[in-house]
Amino acid sequence: MENRVYARLDQGVDSFLRVATTLRRKEFNIKALNMVSSSGDSDVNMEVLVEGSRHSASDVVNCILKLADVKEVRVL
Repeated sequence: MENRVYARLDQGVDSFLRVATTLRRKEFNIKALNMVSSSGDSDVNMEVLVEGSRHSASDVVNCILKLADVKEVRVL
């Protein structure tokens, strides 16, 4: 089962890279990462496709929320 985790980040590409390296270091089963920049400010929206159960997605959310430059995280 796949879950999508969406995150809104403060510092653009720097935040995206910080989240991506954290997820890689924690060895989550990530199938895809996607970034879309918002117009007019430095915020970016990040989509993470997590392969596994709902428990895996909640672990990813908890890991992302620990980072300082994350505004919002949700699972769809």
